[in-house]
Amino acid sequence: MTARDAIVLNSHGVGQYAYCDHMPSWGETLSVSKWHIAEDGGKGSNVTVALGRLGLDVAYVGKVGDDAWGDLGEKWMSEAGADTTFLYRDPSVSTGTGLVLLGPDGSNAIIDGDSSSSALTVDEVTAAIEGMRGSKYFITGFEVPEGIALEGARRAHHLGMKTVLNPSPLPAGSLPPLGFIDYLFVNEVEAAALAGMAKSNLESLARGVLQATSARNVIVTLGSDGSCALTEEGEFLKVDPVKVENVVNTAGAGDGFMAATVANLVWGKTLREAMEWASYYSALAVTIDGTIPAYRSLDEVNAFINGCQSKTCEE
Repeated sequence: MTARDAIVLNSHGVGQYAYCDHMPSWGETLSVSKWHIAEDGGKGSNVTVALGRLGLDVAYVGKVGDDAWGDLGEKWMSEAGADTTFLYRDPSVSTGTGLVLLGPDGSNAIIDGDSSSSALTVDEVTAAIEGMRGSKYFITGFEVPEGIALEGARRAHHLGMKTVLNPSPLPAGSLPPLGFIDYLFVNEVEAAALAGMAKSNLESLARGVLQATSARNVIVTLGSDGSCALTEEGEFLKVDPVKVENVVNTAGAGDGFMAATVANLVWGKTLREAMEWASYYSALAVTIDGTIPAYRSLDEVNAFINGCQSKTCEE
């Protein structure tokens, strides 16, 4: 095996979509419309496809069933140019599915089913990482078991890779010290939970996450309010959102933002520059239905950015 720009260890699943006018309360029977299976992956396949379409040399590590949903994940990632050598197929498990409820304004709530990646073993993950020694970035998250994700990150860090963690969904207990994580990506709800404080002052929120986790850099996505970060040098960054009028679907926007940020870091950009570019990337993504179709090629994203900037200059 050869070294890669990025290795992604997280789950693959297939999303089902339904439209509703509000989120259900406990005990409520909710009527939805347009329930359908879409081109929507898990966090692992989402990030892998996004990186592949941006031109990075990326490899995926995960486990799926020997079923149609697993076939679909392998197809999406392979067509994006990703290496799927370490996409383990196991006939004893079923590839996971999830339900995305979409509101009238494009907001979403996601219900994750059991992940087939729960059947992954430390030995399988270690074999994959060892087989790609010299890779630049290792990206993981908690749609695979927390212990396996963190053990993979520790091993990658030991081998000199930059490590990226999206600890979603957050575990019930506290996280161990994450000094081996170079970039921790969380949304504002996760940040508040980790820091033990409500969102008020963004810098204080980011600092609270950094202190609670010991990660080197913390990036907080803020939805329509943009993003912010606190670096290991103590610099606070605030990045404005890129506004678009035709928001169709926000599912997968956070995965895309993280992938786009990492891509720019691989290209040698600063963290601020990477986050600014990723804001445009996410803005384009939310105008397209389904996560897999929303992750566009580098040429398409650059054309979108140029169009936005030209429009801003004209205004």
